[in-house]
Amino acid sequence: MLEKHPFMELRVLENTKRSRRNLGLDCDEHSSESRCCRYPLTVDFEAFGWDWIIAPKRYKANYCSGQCEYMFMQKYPHTHLVQQANPRGSAGPCCTPTKMSPINMLYFNDKQQIIYGKIPGMVVDRCGCS
Repeated sequence: MLEKHPFMELRVLENTKRSRRNLGLDCDEHSSESRCCRYPLTVDFEAFGWDWIIAPKRYKANYCSGQCEYMFMQKYPHTHLVQQANPRGSAGPCCTPTKMSPINMLYFNDKQQIIYGKIPGMVVDRCGCS
């Protein structure tokens, strides 16, 4: 009588390319970080007097701020090349959003109709130098 044993075949592929994680830095008002960071910012539509927005009344938008030193968190190779070429005194890279996400909103349009929509580019998820 033949015995049956479990059998599993695995193939392991070696990945020779290392990927660079670009998660960005998160800071707050107490942080001493001077490099490009994402800071918390709550936008309050009621404080702006924007009564045409039904919901949300406020949301976490975040913002980017900080210095972009040579090759620090540069999102694109183009940024590095422009800095090297220095055309017409290029100011260098700026701390800017590199990943953004939408929020869902309920609001009145110009015809006073209630609209539910996904508004793109409203939340800064990650910052970097570009």
